[in-house]
Amino acid sequence: MDRRAVLQGLTGTLGAGFAIHALGAGHPMRWHLEDHVRVAAADAKASAATGPEYLTGDQLETLVSAAERILPGATSAKVAPFVDQLLAVDTPENQREFLSALAVLEGESTARYQSRWKALDEAQQVALLTALSTADPAAPEKPATARDRFEHLKGWIVGAYYSSEIGMRELGWTGNVFFAAFPGCQHPGGHR
Repeated sequence: MDRRAVLQGLTGTLGAGFAIHALGAGHPMRWHLEDHVRVAAADAKASAATGPEYLTGDQLETLVSAAERILPGATSAKVAPFVDQLLAVDTPENQREFLSALAVLEGESTARYQSRWKALDEAQQVALLTALSTADPAAPEKPATARDRFEHLKGWIVGAYYSSEIGMRELGWTGNVFFAAFPGCQHPGGHR
């Protein structure tokens, strides 16, 4: 089942609400996930595995690796190719912001370990992600910090993952568009 079908079947349910509403109101992924046609096109191209559309091959490999470390299973959910396809049709401003977030990951990797992200071992990658995720965010009206850039990158990854069938199943989606009854609400006399 493709992302479009999953999102269409979940519109208005808890799962779709999580996939979209967990992102900040201004996050570009939120805008993408609300457009089922865009999602279907990006998902089809990502599934075709024809290579990157917007990102360079090296950037895509970094995104694949980072996404898998942030959300195990992201590679199976085709998170990185899906994000790449969405970026290809995004605004230049959103593209620059994404590339800046990816560059912060590489820059912090080089600063801390004198090595690129992909060359780090698992422990170093986890330590770096932990440091980025626990650093101070920017104060209002101040330039974005490394944590802000990390959160932006994570938003793309989380949105792509939880809009996939794999991610939605992790949230409890069964493929049914509706439930005949909800657990805990099946007593014969109805609610009292």
